[in-house]
Amino acid sequence: MPHIVLPAAAADEYDRQYRQWVESQGPRALDLDWRLTHLDWRQRALLRRFPPEGKRALDFGCMDGVFTLRLQQLGGTSVGYDISPAAIAQAKRFRGPTARPVFTTVPPGPGQFDLIYCSEVLEQVEDDSALVRELVGYLAAGGSVVGTAAVGQAPAEAEQKRFYDEVALKRALGPSGKVRLHRSYKNPLRNFLPVKQRSPAVFIFQITPPNPPGAR
Repeated sequence: MPHIVLPAAAADEYDRQYRQWVESQGPRALDLDWRLTHLDWRQRALLRRFPPEGKRALDFGCMDGVFTLRLQQLGGTSVGYDISPAAIAQAKRFRGPTARPVFTTVPPGPGQFDLIYCSEVLEQVEDDSALVRELVGYLAAGGSVVGTAAVGQAPAEAEQKRFYDEVALKRALGPSGKVRLHRSYKNPLRNFLPVKQRSPAVFIFQITPPNPPGAR
């Protein structure tokens, strides 16, 4: 399977972005206990809907692997993939001498995973539909790709190529399988109260292909 979305030539740029992020966060960026206790709200929302227990899980675009480690703690057999060697090196330092989870800069082969997490990645690639096709190829039969995409009126970060409304996101995801979307807000009350309220929001998505291309 060709890996057309995240070419290895981009590794230096992703390293730069990771190191810039670490510097911006200060000492807590390298405090694993703090990071695990303070998982990003979008990641917590994903875990509530799609627990990894008993599943072979891929964290695609794992950065330095904190979410991958949490998937392993919650009973998944997890693998973290990222194109940034610097981020993966830190993920391995966080993991320590144990064998799991696996962290790698080598894209996985077909048909390996029951659940693939892909958070805040679609906005940052040139061809989001191509990325989704690639991801479903990593699924075993019956598996799903799940993730988040920011709801917004304009790209929030320099690296973002686009923003999504419901129509645009379904257009990107739909060709690869059955799509489910749910809007989730950072402020938990906003998820239950039918009132207008300013709060960051994401689409939580699930794609389940009828016959994953790489399934065994």
